[in-house]
This record gives sequence, C-alpha cells and structure tokens, in this order.
Amino acid sequence: MAGDKLNVVIIGGSLAGLMHGVMLKQLSHNVHILEQYQTSIQESQAAGMSTGAHGQELLKRHDKIRDRPHFVTASKLEVVDANLNVIESRPVPFKLTNWKTFYYRLRANFDEFKSDYVPSPPPSLPEEGRAIYDVGKRVTNVSYEKDAGLTVTYQDVETGNDEVLHPDLVIAADGAGSATRKLLFSDVKIPYAGFLTWRGVVPEQAVSKETLNFLFDRCIRYHADRYYIVVYLIPGDDGSIKPGERHVNLVWYDTCQMDSPEYLSMMTDIDGIRHQRTVPFGKVRPEVWAQKQAYGNENFPAPIRELVIKINVPFVTGIYDCISPRASHFDGKLFLVGDAFALFRPHAAQSTNQCALHCLLLSKFISGEITLEAYEEKVASFANTTLHWSRAIGSEYMDNLVGHLYHEFRFRLARGAQNWGFRL
Repeated sequence: MAGDKLNVVIIGGSLAGLMHGVMLKQLSHNVHILEQYQTSIQESQAAGMSTGAHGQELLKRHDKIRDRPHFVTASKLEVVDANLNVIESRPVPFKLTNWKTFYYRLRANFDEFKSDYVPSPPPSLPEEGRAIYDVGKRVTNVSYEKDAGLTVTYQDVETGNDEVLHPDLVIAADGAGSATRKLLFSDVKIPYAGFLTWRGVVPEQAVSKETLNFLFDRCIRYHADRYYIVVYLIPGDDGSIKPGERHVNLVWYDTCQMDSPEYLSMMTDIDGIRHQRTVPFGKVRPEVWAQKQAYGNENFPAPIRELVIKINVPFVTGIYDCISPRASHFDGKLFLVGDAFALFRPHAAQSTNQCALHCLLLSKFISGEITLEAYEEKVASFANTTLHWSRAIGSEYMDNLVGHLYHEFRFRLARGAQNWGFRL
C-alpha cells in the first residue's frame, strides 16, 4: 500500500471520518465521504469536548488554519463536594472546544467548506488528493473478494436509488451505532452502562459573575449520591473564545435503570418516538427536563443550580460501551475507527483522542512505517485500557465501594496487560 495513490471511501462524515479524510487527502489520496445526514450544516451539535494529546498532535500535523484559535484553556481539574469544598485538585492542561467548532474546522481543511466558524478556508495544495463530502448517502453493504476487491453499496436517502463504489480502502467511521460493525460482527454485545448523560450549554453572558469566578481556569467535577456533574467553559457561537462570548458546558451523569418508567420517559421525545441512544437537541420533552431542573433547584449548590436552571435546550444520551474483536478486515482494506471500533463511557473523555490515534496510526500503516499487526496491537491496547479506565472513573462516583474497587482492579490489570500482550 505504501507509495500507491489510493481511492478511499469513508463511511460517516462526523469527526472520526473527517480526521481520516483530512489526513488521507493531505497524503495525496482521493477521499469520498458518504454521510447519511442530508446537509452539511450541523445545527444542533453544541456539546463540549476535549481533543486529547493525540488530537493535538493530529491538528499540529494537519490543521492548516492559523488565524482562528478554537480552544478554551483550563489549568486544573477540581472535584468539589455538596458544600463546594475542593476534595481533589489535579493540574491538567485542558484544551476545550465543542463539536461544531471542531467539525467546521475539519471541514474547512477537508473540502474548503465555508462557515461562520471558518469563513476563509485554506486552499487545497496541488499535491493533495480529491475530496468529496457526499451528504444524504446511507451505506447498506460492504463486501470484498480477493480478485474483484472492495464493493461499497449505498443508497441515496432522498431518491432511494442504490449506487456502487469500488475503492482501494474503506474507513468505517459510522459511530457508536455503527452499521459496519454490525455487518462484520453481528454477535458483538453493546451493554447499557446503567446511566444517562444530560448535556446543555449556557451563554457566558447569561451566567452570574459569582458562577464564572467559580469556574475560572478550571474544570469542575461536582458529585453527590450516585451521580456527578462536570462543568467547564467552551467556545461560543461561531467558535468565539473571547470572554463574554463563550459558553458554559454542563454534563450531568445520572444513574437510571434501562426500561424503568423514568428511563422510558426520558428517552421518549416530543413526537412520541422512543430513542435508543440519544434524544437530540430540540426533541427532549419540556416536562421531562422541567422535572430534572426542579431536582437540581432543590439539591444542587448555587453555581450548579444556576446552570441547570438556565439550560433551555438539553439533550440526553444513554451510555453504552464495547470493543470490536478486530479493527482491520478484508486483508487490511477496511478499518473500523473511532466509536465504530471501540465505544467508551465518557468519563475519561477519550473518544476524540481515540479517533485521532487511529488516524495517526493509519497514516503510518499506509506509508509502510508499521505493519498491520502493529496497528492492531496499538489500537486494541489503547481501547482495552481506556474502556476499563473510564469504567473505574465513573464507578468512583456512581457505584458502591465494592463496585468501584472491582473496576479499579480491572483497570490496573488492563494497564498491566499493555505489556503482556493480551486483552481482558
């Protein structure tokens, strides 16, 4: 594969797909992204996120945008109790952004897509490959024969017509509910973790001075009985990081048993549709969120209470985790990447970091720097350790002592297993 100019199909045009698309295009390969969402304009994704060390390395290598900073920084993580006493403080150099800011930055690098986030995208270089971002295209099958190669079948969402592509390489970046993963591993179990996350943002200008002072230069983790809340500043509208124009991001991790009346109520939207994973922005029933706000008003300390009350449009997600048996398939011509390969609980904030790691490693594989076996070992080791690490973090706040000790023990074993060559 090293030295060949490849025609690549990427299934899924979210962050994992775009990271790989930008990298491959800049390495002179032709990239065709198939995205089932019917528009390039992403209106509802405002969730805060951290890119992680691998994400920073990826941007250092492949981000050509130099005039628009896109991170809000914080220097430490502090855990506070119900009285806001700091019970743990760790120096952590956070670089915090949000989904839309990162998405439009990657789009600008990939296919020169103009947006309010990046009004003047950097031009493509002559040596770069062709980039196509094809919306409204749902992949229905991927097959491979040694003589005929790869076949990707997809449907036009609007017309229902089927089309076929025959690429040299397929990147399956179709996320947590990956249809490609189901196609390859129909028996992989994706267990519910026993909790939901409520997410929302509040414009900085709508937040009191006292709460902003409370958040200054830190990421806050507030915990009580079987739930905890994380709060930090992120870019605001159009990716602005100017003080006064930013947003405050809140994530509320709340235990909830699957198929309980509470769970069924929360996961049913304003149209009466029950969702398996996420009830998106604008679809949460007002009476459901009002109940959560009422709980927060009665039980949360002032800064957290203020933010929960001021979140007008939340979204809620049921949390699952899993690891696929393998990342590569079809003699190294198809790769599951990001959440499609390994889905983590969000406590460790490693989803984007994993996507970037996969991208950096794939770059080394296709250029001949590492073998396919080395790629597999590295992505599996990271996934196995991170899966147990994230479970251990969450169990400290959301489980009993026995449960936490169990997950902490599993994490320590997984970390040791990185050098032992097996997966727990």
